[in-house]
This record gives sequence, C-alpha cells and structure tokens, in this order.
Amino acid sequence: MGITSELRELARNLWWTWQPNVIAIFRDIDPNLWREVNHNPVAFLSRISRERLVERATELASESRINYAVHRLHEYLERGWSWKDVAESPLKAHPVAYFSAEFGLHESLPIYSGGLGILAGDHLKSASDLGIPLVGVGLLYAQGYFNQSLDPSGRQQEKYFETDIDQLPLERVTGDEGRSRLIKVETKERTIHAQLWVARVGRSYLALLDSDVEENVPEDRELVARLYGGDERTRIRQELLLGVGGVRALAALGVRPSVLHLNEGHSAFSVLELARQEMVQDGITFKEAFDRVSERTVFTTHTPVEAGHDRFKADLVEEALGRLREELRLTPGELMALGRVDPGNEKELFCMTVLGLKAAWKTNGVSALHGKVSRKMWRNLWPGRSVHEVPIGHITNGVHVASWIAPAMRQLYDSCLGSGWEKRMCYPETWSAISGVEDAELWEANQISKARLITYVQRRVCAQEAARGAGGDVCDITQRRLDPEVLTIGFARRFATYKRADLILRDEERLARLICDPK
Repeated sequence: MGITSELRELARNLWWTWQPNVIAIFRDIDPNLWREVNHNPVAFLSRISRERLVERATELASESRINYAVHRLHEYLERGWSWKDVAESPLKAHPVAYFSAEFGLHESLPIYSGGLGILAGDHLKSASDLGIPLVGVGLLYAQGYFNQSLDPSGRQQEKYFETDIDQLPLERVTGDEGRSRLIKVETKERTIHAQLWVARVGRSYLALLDSDVEENVPEDRELVARLYGGDERTRIRQELLLGVGGVRALAALGVRPSVLHLNEGHSAFSVLELARQEMVQDGITFKEAFDRVSERTVFTTHTPVEAGHDRFKADLVEEALGRLREELRLTPGELMALGRVDPGNEKELFCMTVLGLKAAWKTNGVSALHGKVSRKMWRNLWPGRSVHEVPIGHITNGVHVASWIAPAMRQLYDSCLGSGWEKRMCYPETWSAISGVEDAELWEANQISKARLITYVQRRVCAQEAARGAGGDVCDITQRRLDPEVLTIGFARRFATYKRADLILRDEERLARLICDPK
C-alpha cells in the first residue's frame, strides 16, 4: 500500500479526529492547504497532487509516521469489543440505535449547530472507544447550518453553502446491481425518498439520510438542505424522515436495535414506526406494540424552556403521519393525544417532547439542575405525583476527552499520569498524581492554550474585517483588543433568546467581583 492509499484510508474513518498525531501528518504536509479545506483530509487529498504528496512526505520523512498511524487504526478496529460486559450482552447482536437531529463529529462535516450535536458526536466516539455497539441515525444536510458574518453596518449576515458529498468521509449504501439504496416514507400527499449514507466513526458508525434524489419532487429534494431551516411544515417532515425513515434505514442495514436512544424530541416519531413493525410482525394491537417499544426506549431532554420544544398543529400532523396513523389503526384524535400533556384537550398542539416522554422507559435531563427543572416543567404528565416523584432523572453531560483536550494539557497529563491515562480516567486512583503537578506548570499549559485561541480568533476576525472592506487599522485594533492578560468572556452558543445569554447578569454583584479582581 502506497502513501496516497494509506492517507486515503486514514481520511475515510473519523477516528483521525481524536488522534493529534494523525492530524499532524496532514497539517505538516501543507499547513496552508490544511487550513483552506477546513481541516478536511478527504478534501485535502483531492486538492494536492500525488507527486507533491510523495515529495512532501519524503522531505518530512513521514512514511514511518503514516505506516504507524495505519497500523494503529487497524489495531483499534480489529482488537474486538473492549467493554467488559459486552460479550454476554444482547448489544453485541442488537446494538443501541442513537437518534439525533445533529451530530457534531468535526467542523468539516457540517451537520450540527451546537451542544445537542456535540453531545451526539461525542456519544459515537466514546462508544467506539469503550466498545459499546452503537449506531447513530441522523440527516445529511446539504447546506448544514449557516456561517455567520458581520456586514459593514455591523449586522449579522447568514451564509449557507453547498456541501460537496464527494469531499466527505461518507460511503453510499447500495443495493442490487450497485444502485443506491433508497428509503421510502409515505405521507398523505406523496412518498418521500432518501438516499442512505454511512460515516465510519472508529468502531461506531453513523447512518445519514439524504432526500436530494431524482425520485423526489423539488420541494422534497430540498427537505433536508438546511439544519433547523424552513417553516413548521418543513420541520415536521424533516422529523418524519429522521424518525420513521431512520428506523427503516436501520432495517435496510440489517440492524435490529435492542435499545432506542432519542437525543431530544426531534426523532420521537421513531417509536411509532417501531410499534408499526411490531404490529405487523406479531399481529398485536397498537397499545401492546407501543408498550413493547417503550420497554427499550431511552429519552434525553435538553431544553429547559418552552420555546425550545417542537409543537405542531393537527392538520400538519395528519398530513405528515396520516398514512402511518392508518397502519397503526389509530384515529386522528388518538394520534394527537400521544403528543398532548392533556390528551382530551383538542386545542393543545402535538409536542414531540411529550411523545418522547410518554414512550420512554427511562428519561433524563442533562444536569442535576436541568433534571429538577424538567420534573417541574413536565409534572402535569403525571397527575397525582409530586414534583420529586416525576420519573425524569439526570445524567450530567460529559465530553469525549480525546477530542477536546488541548495539546498542551495532553502533554501535561501524559507526563504526570503516564501513557494510556485516557483508558484509566474513570478510576479515581488515576488522578492521584495530579496533586504533584506544580501550579506554575499547570498555569503555563493554560496560557499556551489561551495564546493559541487568541491567535485563532484574531486571524478569523481580521479575515472578516477584510471581507467587510475594513482597512488594516481595524485589524490592528482587533489585535490589541484581545489581550492575553485580560479576562475575556464569550458566548459560544447560538444567540437565540431561549439560550439565555442574560444569565450572566442575574447576579451582578458576583459578576462585578469576577471582572474587577486583578487576579
């Protein structure tokens, strides 16, 4: 296997996204091109000639680094399941199906917008490392979520871009004679078709549905063009494709999940499709089938305010799910009742979160405080119970450490905790050596990371200022404004109202103490 084919193999599995040594291989070959392609190795390899690639690899003596990286990938993929209980677990034959509207795996795969997607992406990576059989199910957004910039008047402008699927680490799922494997979802109006793609994430994989196929009318070809784009009709049809189409995609891949994990309410229609399949298979009633599905469904709710939960009018629900409703042998009213806090209130809209809560055997918020807020928010679903008896727990959000740890901090951990600490980090004794780290050494690692971040932000802001036609003096001001010695507070989320940016002002005295403290 030559250098080009080895690099191509590394690029096609997103395992590289949490391997700094592999990232360095691509970056060292051509740092400017690596930045231009947004750190996308597939696009990188398509933009550099084979001759130049071999020349640079030879200059850098990279052959051994590349061979070693490929060897590590093979070893990682082939070593078998590492989770200690999986050998006796039904998960080995019937994995977890993890549904989410977003998956944040890397910036070069723009199918996420924020924390919901980052959590989902980190689930796939962590499951891969732990050896937990898990399949992600999502949508392939051709234009992703918009990029933001400022116009000359300082107002935000949104810019969408077309993703070139050939430049992404995706494999098209094919059927007979190499033709694309299409997933079909019927609505009252017509059938929506979707192409199925798979992204490899270490030992996990992600199934993605793409409606931009010739079999669809133009409106449906654009259905999943944008994440969280369009009106309510577009939104419910996206969620129909994610939930119902996602379950059918799993069947097309030969996956029969033992656990259904719904990451927020967007994919809650999946429980209805699974219930339909149970009814067809065993000739049982909808209630019996729904109870079966509930026994293996887990639901994670994220949003602590009403505005963040999708709600739909009855006519939209009937248009999107009317065909499925008929197969479930439900009346329109019975279907709407599944998404209402008060089933008998005909004025109440259909809420995706309510369906998820009713369908799940286990439900969790994403922090202790959020669990408390969610129990209070949804207490009316369990009339007669006090708030603390509402069956919504919490599992505090975590991260995939290997993806997020800064290089300077990784080096510090490697030196004080020893090699392989990532595999032992769940054990308290692993961290006992931290007490021996000098404060100055820890602070130096922090400052190195801060300096890198400021340099990155300065470069991005200067580029935006240049695009707005600003002069070099504006860029100079930006350079001076970001001072490593000054406390800088940023808001790293979408600036939607329900994201509650104003929380920083809730305790003004505490904020004043923080920003006025010279240390």
